[in-house]
Amino acid sequence: MKKIITQGLRISVIKNKNEEYISLTDMAKFKDREATGIVIANWLSTKYTIQFMG
Repeated sequence: MKKIITQGLRISVIKNKNEEYISLTDMAKFKDREATGIVIANWLSTKYTIQFMG
């Protein structure tokens, strides 16, 4: 599994067929290591995320 390292944080990159996906959980650990689910829920509830997802 490939990793991206940014600001001292290791983020997993998962490849499925020809697409690569980054781990939101790994990214959320930067904000709050203990409550990654809450961080992700907050991201998904913003109007900008909803607009992006269509």
